[in-house]
Amino acid sequence: MYNKIALIISLACLNIVTNSHASTIKTHAIIDANELSNQGQSCWYDNKRYSEGALIQIHSFTLLCALKKPEHNNSQLIWLKIDKQGNAIYPKKPKTITVN
Repeated sequence: MYNKIALIISLACLNIVTNSHASTIKTHAIIDANELSNQGQSCWYDNKRYSEGALIQIHSFTLLCALKKPEHNNSQLIWLKIDKQGNAIYPKKPKTITVN
């Protein structure tokens, strides 16, 4: 009987914790754990690991976990903002190279 009560209290506390974060962050990710652990590439947010293609909605904007350099298959993954049409917004590249 004591174990059942402890389990119910634990689940209730877990529900309160998860509901407190639900209003600020929405995540949508489908992750193949084997593929993720083999590749070693991931985006991190709030101490959680996300695979390429994961979307996170934070307040009024959405972030996409995507390749830093889309022309390279083995490029590092970074978080990119998504515009209203659903396109990733990449950082602007410098037009010139400076040598010191």
